[in-house]
Amino acid sequence: MKTLLVPIDFTTPSFNAADYAADLSNHQDIQQIVLFSHFYVSLFEQIYPSADFIQPTEDNLLEQKQEILARLNELKTQLLKKLRPKPGIEIKVVLKELPLLRSVLNVIEEEHPDVLILGSNANHKGQESFIGNHMIEIAKVSPVPVLIIPPKARYQSVATALIACDFRTLNHVSLIKRIHKIKHWPHPKLALLNVDPEHKHLLPEHPTLEIDGIVKEVLNDYQYELYYSDDTDILHGVLNFADEHAIQMIIALPGVHSFLYKLTHQSITEGLSLDANKPVLILK
Repeated sequence: MKTLLVPIDFTTPSFNAADYAADLSNHQDIQQIVLFSHFYVSLFEQIYPSADFIQPTEDNLLEQKQEILARLNELKTQLLKKLRPKPGIEIKVVLKELPLLRSVLNVIEEEHPDVLILGSNANHKGQESFIGNHMIEIAKVSPVPVLIIPPKARYQSVATALIACDFRTLNHVSLIKRIHKIKHWPHPKLALLNVDPEHKHLLPEHPTLEIDGIVKEVLNDYQYELYYSDDTDILHGVLNFADEHAIQMIIALPGVHSFLYKLTHQSITEGLSLDANKPVLILK
């Protein structure tokens, strides 16, 4: 990893993501952290006054943008104090005047980050993040891997990681190869977990040998083991397994097959908050 991108909305979850990025940079070969915020006022809002009969002027808008940039630079200063002295690393601040999702895509196109780091909201307490509320939408549109940082997560070197898999299709199993897109990161021991409450992996037609062959080929330089869970709740099965096996990071495969995308935003937020010390990496 060379560049980390962290969206900031000046809430506790986004500050937590920024702190994680700084700590990660102290232990990995990171060259740049990009902190970005977005400021967007629609044409409708500019033309028509609000419920309080307040219509923003150009001076009002300029003042708000300058305030956001000042707060970004203040955060930059704080993070620079956390970074260990090493040559080449820098922190950049960016402000986009676009809606959130377009801002994310625009910054990714310009900065070419290796990973997008998002802070997730706590469950029904504390300060909610606008970015955290749109975490899944951002993860879906992002062309680069997304690392979700739950409220209590703190950086630690990852020795064990769980990949949530769906072994029903060989195409999905082959997506495990996307893990190689995460460059310059240590090779943790991997637990490949298939949450299979219907026990389809025990059926004669289940392609066990083919799956074993694909996994062995794709993960030939990783230490790994295959596991099955019969939990009827996918998220609970994943999180429960992670707790029982001292997993430090949960990895979700990309696309429509990702276990995260099959769940509601509320269930994901609640689940990550209950298991609030394990980052979730969504591959692309």
